[in-house]
Amino acid sequence: MGIFDKKKEKDREKSDSPVWQRAYVPAYSFMIDGNGDPAGGFALNEGVMTRLLKKPSEYYEETSRFVLVLISSTDKKIIGEIPYEKALKALDPFREDETKDELLIRPLTYQEITSLLK
Repeated sequence: MGIFDKKKEKDREKSDSPVWQRAYVPAYSFMIDGNGDPAGGFALNEGVMTRLLKKPSEYYEETSRFVLVLISSTDKKIIGEIPYEKALKALDPFREDETKDELLIRPLTYQEITSLLK
């Protein structure tokens, strides 16, 4: 077994762990973004542990543009959207864990999720 096989096995074990299994996996939506352009969208909900793909374009070929839609349970509405790549960078401090393909983002507070829009 080579080093890459060991890494794959470790990622598989990690993603099968209870923490990863309980995390929310947002559904993919093909949508029109706030600028009227087509984009693939994923939701990030306030207060919910979430699994996000690192490279959604490898799984969804309909578009090369992706956005992260931010949803507040406090306000009970969508509070905004940000380009996916920018979102992943902004979410780095909130990352709990990661595999080769996914990030595990800890539950965000209202203040944390709204700060992503700045």
